Amino acid sequence: MNYEFVESSTNWIDTISEKQPTKSYKTYPTKKRSKPISNKIVTPVLINMNQADSVEFSKLKGIGKVFSSRIVRYRNWLGGFYTETQLLEVYGIDSLLFKQIRPYLSISIKDVIKININTCSQKNLSSHPYISYKIAKSILKYREHHGFYKSINDLKRIPLIDEELFRKIAFYLELE
Repeated sequence: MNYEFVESSTNWIDTISEKQPTKSYKTYPTKKRSKPISNKIVTPVLINMNQADSVEFSKLKGIGKVFSSRIVRYRNWLGGFYTETQLLEVYGIDSLLFKQIRPYLSISIKDVIKININTCSQKNLSSHPYISYKIAKSILKYREHHGFYKSINDLKRIPLIDEELFRKIAFYLELE
């Protein structure tokens, strides 16, 4: 290190001068990397929500392996979907994703598995996600006291079943 004394008009300034090697860098031209444009036109497929497997659901934009397996698992638990909006009940699917995929969904109501309320057990009835153990018990109690159900509307007479719940479970129940 060399110390140099520089005289200024008012002060002495101590400066340190070090010799540092200069580095030179080579510059290379940058390559433009772009994905090749595909001539393949993807046509959206209409998916039947009650018959599709997880592979078919995962073909929808925004639905991956996790969502598709959740959809299939929930559908099997329900016994099938009766409306597209039930997809919003699947954990993680929000209204934005639903709006995006709704045009590619269809439903066949004939595929919904129904429970016969005149012959089912409490365990079978309470295994449905919309019917709690307590409600299943009251449905069977009503059947014990009043005999077989003559109409699905008879369920409205049970105090625990309000109009909203009735609309949800009516699609999954049958008399014979």
